[in-house]
Order: sequence, then structure tokens, then C-alpha cells
Amino acid sequence: MINFFEQRRILNYDGPIFGSKFVTDSGKRLYVKFRWEGEDMIMDNTEVYTALVKSPLFSFHQTLAIKMGWLRKSNDGTFALGPNLRQEFVNDVIPDLKNKVHDLQDDNGNPVFWNVQNDHFVSSTTCNWRFMNLNNAFQNVVGEKSRSLFVYSDVGGSNVVGNQVTDLLREINFHREGKGIKYFEPLHIQYIPVRKEVVDITETQVAETTGELSNFGEGNTILTLHFKRT
Repeated sequence: MINFFEQRRILNYDGPIFGSKFVTDSGKRLYVKFRWEGEDMIMDNTEVYTALVKSPLFSFHQTLAIKMGWLRKSNDGTFALGPNLRQEFVNDVIPDLKNKVHDLQDDNGNPVFWNVQNDHFVSSTTCNWRFMNLNNAFQNVVGEKSRSLFVYSDVGGSNVVGNQVTDLLREINFHREGKGIKYFEPLHIQYIPVRKEVVDITETQVAETTGELSNFGEGNTILTLHFKRT
């Protein structure tokens, strides 16, 4: 994630551009800086240029913020910081934004450390931000990377699973990936007797552990059944 933002900063506007710089004449950064501290990710704004206009901006959609525990939304529609996001102030001193250059205001023109604008959480660079519990929070949002899928087909004989008779053909360990094609082939092929001597039309389904049919998104899902003459 940190590498993604660093690359975007350098390659933005068809960069890197000769002679461009990412700091002011006084040495202040014109971008937000991320770093790891243990398992926490810190947005370190200690040396970031802060101004009401042309100041670095970092925001993310409120839906992601709520699911990751960075924001909490009350029944009345108001927001509060969630348990997985914490403000941190340089030298434990809370800056007086009314008498200090700031970069963020509310609808009434009052300086604030954060707010929600156009469904996005916007953070000020007048303090640091600590994103905590990232792995568990992300796992709750996207689910496990791998899961069991079950292939059912009426081409073979029925099996007893627990106290139910099903047409379970095979269990597959499916590893989710961000992109590309997922290919699975069993290491050990085990043939089972067919249900009918003449196979005309077969029905095949891939289901989750809950029994619901699996959804693989766009594209084709191909399942190959191998028959062997005995």
C-alpha cells in the first residue's frame, strides 16, 4: 500500500518530470508520508506543508472507513473516529488551529482536524494519523483469502455427507486472487461410478459451504468432467 502511493506520487502526470520537486523551498514535503510502526501504519505529517489552499490531501470513502473501523456513524447521521484510527500530535501538543495555518474547515469555516465531505473522510495534515488493526479489519471486509468450494453433479452416484444424501462430486480449496485466472486440477484423480450408462444432459453446480451458489464475477467458469471407460 505504501509503495503504491509512493509510485503514484512519482509517476503522476506522466512523471517522473525532469526538474520537478516534492518539497517547498523551506524543505516541507508536498505529500503525505506513510511509514510502518510494528503492525500500525502511520501517516506522518510532521514535515508536511500545511496551508488552506494547495496543501496535500488524503481522503477515502466513508463506506471503507466504516468497515475498516476508522469511522463510526451514529443513527442521527453524525460521525466519530472509530477504534482503528487514532490522532497523534507532535510532542503531545494539540495545535491551536484558530491561531495557526490550517488546511481543513467545516461548513461554517471553522478549522477542524477531520470531516466528512461528499461521502469521503478527509484528514488534516496538522496532526499524524495511526491506522491500527489493519490485517484483521481488512480480513473482515474482504473475507478469507482461501475457502472451500463444493462441486455437485448428477453425473455420478450420490454420496452420504453427514446425515444427508447429496450429489457431491468434489471439494476444492479455492484461493482468491486480485486478478488473473484461477486453475485447479486435483493431484490424485479418483473416479466414481456414473449414475447412468447413457449420459445426455448433466447438471453441475459450484456452491459455498453455506449451500449458496458461488459467484465468480464476470467471465466464464469452466468445469471439465473426465470420463474413463472401464
